[in-house]
Amino acid sequence: MDIRQLRYFSEIVEAKSFTRAANRVRIAQPALGLQIRKLEDELGAELLRRHSRGVEATEAGTVLLRHANAILKQVEQARQEVMDLSGPPRGEIVLGITPTARALLAIPLIRACRDAYPNISLNLFEGLSEEIMRRLDDNSLDMAFTYNPGAVTGIPTEPLMGEDLYLVGAVGDQDPGETVSFATVCQRSLILPSRGFGLRDWVEDMARKKDATINVSFEIDSVATMRDLVLGGLGWTILPYAVVQQAVQANQLFASQIVGPKVRRTLHFAYAASHVENNATRAVRGIIDQVIADSIASSDGRLRRS
Repeated sequence: MDIRQLRYFSEIVEAKSFTRAANRVRIAQPALGLQIRKLEDELGAELLRRHSRGVEATEAGTVLLRHANAILKQVEQARQEVMDLSGPPRGEIVLGITPTARALLAIPLIRACRDAYPNISLNLFEGLSEEIMRRLDDNSLDMAFTYNPGAVTGIPTEPLMGEDLYLVGAVGDQDPGETVSFATVCQRSLILPSRGFGLRDWVEDMARKKDATINVSFEIDSVATMRDLVLGGLGWTILPYAVVQQAVQANQLFASQIVGPKVRRTLHFAYAASHVENNATRAVRGIIDQVIADSIASSDGRLRRS
């Protein structure tokens, strides 16, 4: 078993295809298949399973993938740390981010990182909190934002900031004013993500605690589409203010803070399970702290340091 074989294997699982993986690593597909067969022979286990939709890891392959990603990351970190000794922070950082956090943080993060550290390539992976935590666990992300730190055990997380949630609707469509009770929210025809999406699960958990039931008219797993449907007058949704701030300021949407009780959730930060700190990760973490501080300072009290 060598580093090259582990990289090939990881690329195949990520691409879910031998053909796409071969193009990524610039090797002929038969040669790629030969390397995987050698790896399977050495380990005495089937690592990949072919089906009509492509390729997926077997149970043994899933175990190997976790270790392979950790090893590949450590090799890259070793290379970066040696290079860092003779120059500014550099390298690739893959940052996981949820859709709602992206709306608030993505642009200032990328801009600040580009301006301060042009030799760092900051790549964003957008996904649900649960998927992000799984990717931290298998080391395919370097660091991430999550609203569900308990989705995977064994990964330490740090609370960054708390954010209030708002009932959002089209201007003129039964606007309740600056605040609205959670009981009233439950009576509205809501447009929310499907179960398993952090925002939906969080709202349903709050409803259970209040012995209430939410009325979901449409399940949409896209924050942008949820916002567009609300703009079209098809219902109301629940979102942080930052996601709809521009539309509110343009007098297209209203945003009423949910009270009785206040509905608030916390954004957390986490590193990969096998994280080893280097100059690049320290630099990006510093940028994150500054962007969070700036966001809180400019939020008119809608965001709070946790």
